Amino acid sequence: MSDIKAREGQWYADRVHHEFFLVIAIDESDGLIDVRDRYGDIDEFDLDEWDSMDLVVCSAPTQWWQDEEPDAEGAEDAGDGAHHFKSSGTT
Repeated sequence: MSDIKAREGQWYADRVHHEFFLVIAIDESDGLIDVRDRYGDIDEFDLDEWDSMDLVVCSAPTQWWQDEEPDAEGAEDAGDGAHHFKSSGTT
């Protein structure tokens, strides 16, 4: 169903299950794709599973990037909707 090729460091959304995940490793010799979901849990798909999924390329979900604890400078402005972001090193 999916013509989208897995690429390490790229986020994908499964439109059927409404899940987001990041590809963290691809092992073509074993036919496995390792992924990390937005909660940090690691899972894997085989290449046949991947091809049968209804996927779209997407950016990282907000929950993945947002700091849980505001720093001292941002603590006063916590109610203004400002977010502090971490860099994951991916684009």
